[in-house]
Amino acid sequence: MRKVNRFLALVEVEGEIVKAHIPNSGRLTELMTTGHEAALSKAPPGSMRKTAFTLRSVHHNGRWVCVDSTIPNRLAEEMARSRSITLFEGYDTVRREVTVGHHRFDLMLTGANRKPLLVEVKSVTLVENGVAMFPDAPTQRGRSHLETLTRLLGEGYNCVALFIVQRDDAKSFTPNTRTDPEFSKALMEASLAGVCVKALWCEVNEREITAKGELPVNL
Repeated sequence: MRKVNRFLALVEVEGEIVKAHIPNSGRLTELMTTGHEAALSKAPPGSMRKTAFTLRSVHHNGRWVCVDSTIPNRLAEEMARSRSITLFEGYDTVRREVTVGHHRFDLMLTGANRKPLLVEVKSVTLVENGVAMFPDAPTQRGRSHLETLTRLLGEGYNCVALFIVQRDDAKSFTPNTRTDPEFSKALMEASLAGVCVKALWCEVNEREITAKGELPVNL
């Protein structure tokens, strides 16, 4: 397996080199190396896509890591609808991709006698020495989302930054100051202002991913 550019990898499948779409804008440096086993999904017959496959997970250091950055949004929505974590209790409705001002947020939950809850979900694949970190590449968009969440606290919203770690070897979460100090600063300021910062770890295999539990957050 070899990463060609931001969204394209070359993967060997049954002796043939095929192109696979990478559904993740991060660098994935430690994952996208020759020799790693990968789990792919195949495009349906008749698809107009340029690549026949999509990269879903990579086997790294004895465990599967999900690299599909669309998955955390689905997991968060499922948890919100099922109220499976305390964070989402007391809300009656869940909406996806809600625009507030000039920003679109992943989820908005509403309930009787509750402030609307805006949830921004982030996909985390990088873990070093048991510490999950985000981002693995500078993200001006991510910083802007945090700044907007902080501002919206004063406009009648509750706000959450939810980091979903797509692997099972993390013991805690922290912002990646080395890669993006401005994002780290924005996350700290958001937390101090009242934005709820949560991190969850997942159990992953080559076929599925399941959110399992909460991680300590160190800012």
